[in-house]
Amino acid sequence: MFRRKKERKEPLPWYRARGYKGDLTEVEKRELDSFRHRETEGGAHPSASYGDLPEEVQSYLSRIEIERYDLIQEMLIGRCFLLSGIGLFLLLNHFDWIAPKYDSTEMLLSAVLLLLAPWLYYPIKWRKNADQFSGRAGILTEWELNYIVNKKTDHGKSREW
Repeated sequence: MFRRKKERKEPLPWYRARGYKGDLTEVEKRELDSFRHRETEGGAHPSASYGDLPEEVQSYLSRIEIERYDLIQEMLIGRCFLLSGIGLFLLLNHFDWIAPKYDSTEMLLSAVLLLLAPWLYYPIKWRKNADQFSGRAGILTEWELNYIVNKKTDHGKSREW
């Protein structure tokens, strides 16, 4: 009857996500986990933090994040308006305001569903989109990808700069 609000879980790293289809071994994944685990114990991840970056890079990353967020939200609202518009058209058509009358109960239910369902779905998806943006996660992902690629290509050789 009364449900508790779920606590937000920390998102899984990119290499542990459900849809990940890469070639990382479990040993490599555990190694990356150990880097991330350092932060929870008060240590530091070897990657640069957002605050360590130059001010112009921070501004650039922030601008990119905001633009991406706005694009995703605009697409979401556009889809909601499109589906609601189709539902409104079918509803007006059902009541003989646009074209010949269709006396179909299924059409009426479809029209009401298309008119209302997007606006019930919108706040859920909006919240999910708002929670997914994090500059720190992007920095960690890039560092980890570079680390794995360098480790695989070096094969234990030392780099000469």
